[in-house]
Amino acid sequence: MFPDGGILDIDRRNARDHLSFGHGAHFCLGAPLARLEMKIILEELTRRLPHIRLAGNGPPDVFRTFTFRGLKHLTVEWG
Repeated sequence: MFPDGGILDIDRRNARDHLSFGHGAHFCLGAPLARLEMKIILEELTRRLPHIRLAGNGPPDVFRTFTFRGLKHLTVEWG
């Protein structure tokens, strides 16, 4: 797949073509459990705080890596 695949090359042009941590035989076995936990948390949060809503203007502040993406923070308000 990669020329000199055993060498760490942080500037590799096709780095996004790797399979680790996300696809095929190397998919994270804990991912379905993490998704289920997050689903339960969000359902319970919205049940307990039915008027919760996003606060502030503009899109949420996100971060991205080769293997993960997520929110740096998410400001909400309720009441």
